[in-house]
Amino acid sequence: MHIISEIYSHCVSIFGNIFFWMGLLGIIISLVESARLRHYRKPPVSSGMKKIAVITGASGGLGRGYVLALSQQMAAFDIDEFWLIARSEDRLNALSDEIHVHSRIFPVDLTDESSYGLIERSLKSGNYQVLLLINSAGMGLSGTSEKIGNTVEQRMIKLNDSATVSMIQLCLPYMTAGSRIVNLASIAGFQSMAGFNTYAASKAFILNYSRALRQELLPQKISVTAVCPYWVRDTGFIETASGHQSSPFLSAKTSSVVKRSLRTIKRRGLISTPSIVSFLDFILGRLFPDNVLSRIASLLRV
Repeated sequence: MHIISEIYSHCVSIFGNIFFWMGLLGIIISLVESARLRHYRKPPVSSGMKKIAVITGASGGLGRGYVLALSQQMAAFDIDEFWLIARSEDRLNALSDEIHVHSRIFPVDLTDESSYGLIERSLKSGNYQVLLLINSAGMGLSGTSEKIGNTVEQRMIKLNDSATVSMIQLCLPYMTAGSRIVNLASIAGFQSMAGFNTYAASKAFILNYSRALRQELLPQKISVTAVCPYWVRDTGFIETASGHQSSPFLSAKTSSVVKRSLRTIKRRGLISTPSIVSFLDFILGRLFPDNVLSRIASLLRV
């Protein structure tokens, strides 16, 4: 027993040191990356160039929240106008009238490939520079894959993942040093989740895609941030995704998520965990195996 105890103590000491130094190295790398992204030489702005913020899912939820918040911070993000993308033309018009900022609206469905042609032609038609792209369009539905069915799951993947990639590919040629890309992920992406399978997997894709894209665009001084909120109680998402009318304990308000995540976006951080729940889930995801967290998350998802 004494020998076993010594071996155990040595293992704990060795692995404890490894975790400590790897964690410290990760923090240092993150700080260096953010510092590199904050220090760049602004490219010359040609006469008549408009600096725009492109926001998908702008008619409601977090997308609308970002539009409202950014309309009060135009100078801080160096934005001249908004391009608002969502399916509802009426809600986009109402939002445009509400913010009193020059906006172009695109009432399109991002699961329809033809939608991107309209946006691309609009970018090519003028002298535009995309300084901010927020991919907020998305959907979620609770239930097993068998229950949800292939049609809905494919639409979820198209809207959550394919639309994000397509919008980035569309906007990248119009981005420059200092531009920002923001992708709406979720704490569901920190682990697999039975009963919320496809949604969680789609957000895991967004999370890992954002991490790698950040590395790819680092030399160009274009930052990428993945926002990973917990349940947001005033967007209608809870009712749609889970079928429950009551909000989960510690769910956040749109204004709180937007305000906290904008701090991370402004300083060009990689991961935004805009609540105590999302921060704890992020930490636990690095300490516990997925099969443990997956079962806990599946039980507590609502």
